[in-house]
Amino acid sequence: MRVFWASAGVGLLFAVPLWAADPVVGSPFPAVWKEQHLEFSYMGRTARYSCQGLRDKMRSLLLDLGARHDLQVALLGCDESARLGRGYVGPRLSLIFSSPALPDASAKPLRPGDLAAVDAHYEPFTLTSDAFRNYGVGDCELVEEFAREILPRLSAKNVKQDITCVPYQASGSRFLVRGEILRAVRVP
Repeated sequence: MRVFWASAGVGLLFAVPLWAADPVVGSPFPAVWKEQHLEFSYMGRTARYSCQGLRDKMRSLLLDLGARHDLQVALLGCDESARLGRGYVGPRLSLIFSSPALPDASAKPLRPGDLAAVDAHYEPFTLTSDAFRNYGVGDCELVEEFAREILPRLSAKNVKQDITCVPYQASGSRFLVRGEILRAVRVP
């Protein structure tokens, strides 16, 4: 009985400071859907993706970080004639997606529905090797390029990165990207 109470006391000891430190963590606040149009080129040396494989990975990354489900990921330069030409650098993607953003009074909507109001809150996120989310050590260069090119365009804060990609080999590579991302509050 004494061990149970000691464990419960230790749990409360650690739980109270986290709760008391920031009482508004997770509280929803007004945000807007911000539409973005980007082109993404993958030039990794270790992992080679088919055009469809790259499209699926990018779609997964964007959805994991709060993009709306109506996102569009189109393949560029993936037909046979493009791959046979000189200067082919690998698959490219055209990305059109909406993600929650803080309101900006000077912003103009790109299309109907852009900048529509949504309740959102910041949630922790982590990108690392995870078999359940289909991210492996071989995805290191893709995550590195995503963190450099796309993550800054999302409403993320307190981002910390530990990325070491060893070209042409998976051993020794690792990636860990974590922080907080603005996500729309789920409608029950």
